[in-house]
Formats: sequence, structure tokens, C-alpha cells
Amino acid sequence: MSSLKKLLMILLMNLYSKTMRRFFLLTKIIFLASCASIDEQFLIQSDIEKNGNAQEILDQLNDPELRKGKVFVFSNIQDDLWRYVRVNGDELFMRDQEVQIFDLVGGENDIYTFGKIFGDEVGNCSKEPYSFNTEDFRGLDTHYFMILKPAALEFIGRMVSCYKEVHLKEEAFFYYLENPRSRWNWDWVLNKRAWSPPPEKGELELD
Repeated sequence: MSSLKKLLMILLMNLYSKTMRRFFLLTKIIFLASCASIDEQFLIQSDIEKNGNAQEILDQLNDPELRKGKVFVFSNIQDDLWRYVRVNGDELFMRDQEVQIFDLVGGENDIYTFGKIFGDEVGNCSKEPYSFNTEDFRGLDTHYFMILKPAALEFIGRMVSCYKEVHLKEEAFFYYLENPRSRWNWDWVLNKRAWSPPPEKGELELD
């Protein structure tokens, strides 16, 4: 009986030892993953976070006079990640749900949203900038864009999500700022021709 107890004690100790080693290993993995997540959160910063100019942008956006001659871009993808937006050659790094500001030029303007993999620009639905001419929008001193990510790019026979620049009416832009997950309204889009084919009903709903 004494030998049996000793054997059981040895087995229990071995089991305990293995369990604790696995526990500490799992704890270490979770700790390292958390540290990596924290490092990423603090090391990867958007241009607004680096420059600390969020209030300046909001002040211009909310002032009818200050926002003249500007292009405002709202990233509304709901992924809390980052992307690059280039307007008229000026490139900025944006976090999702941020608003950025660019200078509008007379005549031809272009906007392009993309990610980067090994230095290559990827992820845009059209694979080329969306261009618009201010002569086609006389009376508009300010232009507004929202970045979406519909499933509109074919890859290996399947449709995958990609970046799309939506040229919006002013009231639509401010509405989506306040209600980012609201349903899509096709009547608010200024660049309908850029969607080929046009999105199906509900395809771009944000809620």
C-alpha cells in the first residue's frame, strides 16, 4: 500500500510539473503577444498622431471659410487599421476613423488609397487614382471623400475587399462622420461613374 501511494504521489507530481510548465509557457506566450500588441499600438502611428494636429483639422472642417480650397478624407472601414492616402502627390498615413485634410488645386485632382507590402502599393480596387476636375464641379469650394473597402477586386477567381474612394456630397460627409455605420445612400455619391459595375443594393451597407 505504501508503494502504491508513493507511485501515485510520483505520478501526481509529474502531472503537476508538466501542467505548471505548460501554464508558464502559455503565460509567457500571452505576455509576449501582449507586449508586441502594445509595441505595435505605440510604434505605428498615423500622421495625425505624429503631428498632433487633429484639432487643427477639425477646426478647418467646422469652419465654412477655412475649409474652402481643401479636400477632406474620412477613413470609414471599421477595421481600426492603417492605410495610405495620396491626394495630388501629397501622401499621408491614416488610421481608420480619422479625417485628413489636403489642398485642392484648380483643374485636375486625384486621390488614391492603398496599403504597402514590401514597398509595393496594393489593395486599391481600381489600381489607379480617382481623378476629378474642379471645372466639372463649379460652385464647390471643398471636396469630401470617404474610404470604403467593398468586395470588388477579383483575386484567384474570388472577389476580395479593396480600397475605394467615394466622392461625397457635403451633407453626406458630415452625416457619415456622425453616423459611420449608417446604411449606404447611392444618391449621395458624386463619382458614380467610377463604380463599374455599380454596387448591388446593400453591398456597401456599413451596418
